[in-house]
Amino acid sequence: MSKTRKVESGTGQNENMRESKKECVTFSCPVYGKSASEPHLPDVQSVIKEGWYFVQKTRIVNSIVVLEHEFTHCYDEEENISMEESHVVIAVISAEFDGTGECTVFDILEIRPCDTEDSMKERLMEVEDEKIKTIRRWNHDDR
Repeated sequence: MSKTRKVESGTGQNENMRESKKECVTFSCPVYGKSASEPHLPDVQSVIKEGWYFVQKTRIVNSIVVLEHEFTHCYDEEENISMEESHVVIAVISAEFDGTGECTVFDILEIRPCDTEDSMKERLMEVEDEKIKTIRRWNHDDR
């Protein structure tokens, strides 16, 4: 099936994340069956740091989460050329966050096809179009 990669944080607080590779990370594209590996896979920098944390002001702390990240597969590694027709796939990622919100583990679990080209954008638009009622459950001042 698929292999995963782990990214673990270093011991120093400002030290960059380092990758500990047990084996080469390669996935089979679910659309064309071509190989997809680094650097043509999403990484912690593009998904967590640039793609989400710099856009939003939210941190996940002390948690293990599973993320779906939509990205374009556009490189044929077997032929070593760009594909004539790129396609969107979804990386299913397991990520762990420490008490400061730092991503300490980043594993790609699988690559799967998208239902539609902009499936995540469409789902977000559906939610935005609906009237969503938020219920306030608890606030620190309620004590």
